[in-house]
Amino acid sequence: MPEPSLKMTMDLAPLKSLARKSPAAFKKASKKGAIQFLNWANNGSMGSSRKPPIRWGVLRGSASAFVGNELVDVFNVAVKAGAGERPTPARSHSAPPTTITWVWNTNYAAKMHEWTGGWGPFTLQDGNAGDKWLEEHLRTDEKALMEVIRTEFHKAAGL
Repeated sequence: MPEPSLKMTMDLAPLKSLARKSPAAFKKASKKGAIQFLNWANNGSMGSSRKPPIRWGVLRGSASAFVGNELVDVFNVAVKAGAGERPTPARSHSAPPTTITWVWNTNYAAKMHEWTGGWGPFTLQDGNAGDKWLEEHLRTDEKALMEVIRTEFHKAAGL
């Protein structure tokens, strides 16, 4: 697979004690956390309303989440009529089992993440859409993500 244009990983090392207690419950909880964060990064969260820029929906639709090597979700979005391309979320990735990776798999995702202006009307109308959405959510939602994983771990492990 060619390198995706925007990829961010999070090492779950701070939660190692949970992984040792029940690897299966930890994996299940990590998957739920990865999906939740993917939703926050594309739609906004309590920590930040930041979202990727939008023109047709292809960038948001190219997003996927992995735990280790396993694809756990792709972000489903309706692409607007007239889009010249279709979303191509990454379907494979290689990482250690205690790593969550989020990928926006378009040839312009990194450019849009770093872009500082000249937004089109759809991005301007979409509330807090624009650059640095992923960095913003990693900064503002990291603790909430860890809490989601802890809570889901306790449910999965029956604690």
